[in-house]
Amino acid sequence: MLAFFRNEMGFGGNNGLTDFKDLLGFSLQSDGVRMGLFVATVVALMLAYLLCRSVVASRLGAVSVAVRDAESRTRFVGYKVEHVKLALFVLSAVIAGVAGALYVPQVGIINPGEFSPLNSIEVVVWVALGGRATLFGAVIGALLVNYAKSWFTVEFPEVWLFALGALFVLATVYLPKGVSGLLRKQEAAA
Repeated sequence: MLAFFRNEMGFGGNNGLTDFKDLLGFSLQSDGVRMGLFVATVVALMLAYLLCRSVVASRLGAVSVAVRDAESRTRFVGYKVEHVKLALFVLSAVIAGVAGALYVPQVGIINPGEFSPLNSIEVVVWVALGGRATLFGAVIGALLVNYAKSWFTVEFPEVWLFALGALFVLATVYLPKGVSGLLRKQEAAA
């Protein structure tokens, strides 16, 4: 982590990497490139969702649930728990790498502040608000939390962290299965 903050390492120190003007020779300021990056982001989200859905439905998904619920039993049955964890870690790292590669050109800056614990906490709130047991719940939660973040940081910037904490507590207490659980309950009632 210290390497990111040192100016002589080539990462820009506290300022990070800034001043992205083009991507593969195309200007990042043009509307066509911005729309292309947006479309690429939507396509990457859909592909990541489908990939994760196929993993959850596969044998790897079943074994990963077994590892989550009873790691020692899964190991005792004969599965190599380390291999399962490594496969899931590599998959999540690839998805995060693609997300980062699409994020930086759209925002135009990447600095060490992006590694702050607040960003990890936001992801936890995404999942808690959207729904812990579903893949699409995280997408719903991400959209809702980022909309709230955009609104709060404009209207009441000093309140955003308190609102994020309150959102997490309220989602945990009143929506234990998140918005997706609420939608499923309404769908079952209809």
